[in-house]
Amino acid sequence: RLKYYTFFTVYNYRKLKQILDKRGIRLVCVQYPMCNLEPLKRIFEKDEGVIFVDNESVFKEVLKKTSYKEYFRDMFGGDFGHCTEKGNRLLAQNIANVILKEVFFKYTYNDDLLLEKEVKKE
Repeated sequence: RLKYYTFFTVYNYRKLKQILDKRGIRLVCVQYPMCNLEPLKRIFEKDEGVIFVDNESVFKEVLKKTSYKEYFRDMFGGDFGHCTEKGNRLLAQNIANVILKEVFFKYTYNDDLLLEKEVKKE
């Protein structure tokens, strides 16, 4: 597993951030399923306003209860692969929840992909 990114990957991520900053748009960085988010975060450690989506924990959690084949069609990435429909749904739901929480501060999608107001825990 890569613990760092190539020069070109880092350059492209930073260039994208510059373009979005000029337009007042926050960058959303999404890590592959089962991959640690830290290498991606290191690219932007001096930048503010970047939204990071952790797909490692959500996928590892579901795989404790179900089979790998329910969420992935192959092992393209070593310990992850191309997602099945169920895997794509989990991926999309997780990305949407992070964006809704970080940008709109109050909504998330439940397991049935229904939008619901987030209840603040006290």
